[in-house]
Amino acid sequence: MRHGERVDYVNKAAGINWTSSAERPWDTPLTETGCDQGSAAGTRISEILREAGLEQPSAVYSSPMRRCGETISHAALNFGVESIAIEEGLVESINSDWYRSWGVPDADSTWGGPKGGPKEYEKDALDSRVFQPATELYNTAEMMNTYDNVKLPVTPRESHWTAKDQTWDNLETRPDQFSRLRSTVQALCSDHPSQTVVCCSHGGPCTHVFEELMQKSWREAGECGYAAISVYKWERDGDEWKWTLVCVNDCGHLGGKTLGGIIA
Repeated sequence: MRHGERVDYVNKAAGINWTSSAERPWDTPLTETGCDQGSAAGTRISEILREAGLEQPSAVYSSPMRRCGETISHAALNFGVESIAIEEGLVESINSDWYRSWGVPDADSTWGGPKGGPKEYEKDALDSRVFQPATELYNTAEMMNTYDNVKLPVTPRESHWTAKDQTWDNLETRPDQFSRLRSTVQALCSDHPSQTVVCCSHGGPCTHVFEELMQKSWREAGECGYAAISVYKWERDGDEWKWTLVCVNDCGHLGGKTLGGIIA
């Protein structure tokens, strides 16, 4: 599933640049509406699973971004699980568009950078943190546990994939991201055979998971809105994985409306 409504985008729509004064400008929290979307998504996920004859969730993972931890913890209150965990392989795209949304002069959370911005920037004009390994910018379990809107304990663990090599000067390519997402999803499923695993990620990665697992164009999935839910069934025969789509970008818990939708 994708995270819920984010503070920075709501502020931007109101003419307020949240990013310019934020201590962690890449890591917006949810709005109150976003938290409610997460709770509603938890109920909807349980409904979809029951209708499909599938087990209720027993393992829950979040991208290391705050908005995902807040979303999935609200959702997971419906599942009866006692904790959630971070998986770095579920993180947002580590590409130029992401860095430009927070790390360039006048950044305002706009994906790809502020409107009318230059194609190239002098390095000394950038937020110096764009040159750190991306993994150093992410929330740890300890950090996630300090946020009031993370409603379940976050258990420390080692991620299957880490962004230790990605920086402004060493961006994640699109093929790398597809590979990263497939390997992460398969690793988490392997960790929990015969169980239902719920993951919370971002609009682009959620769309790319559909493309990679289904080997279809994103156009067949449509827009991935806030708290949109996709469900996949898997079977494994040795190294061969077979994926079956149960639903994609379901927003029945939001009145069937795609809110904050993105395409990738």
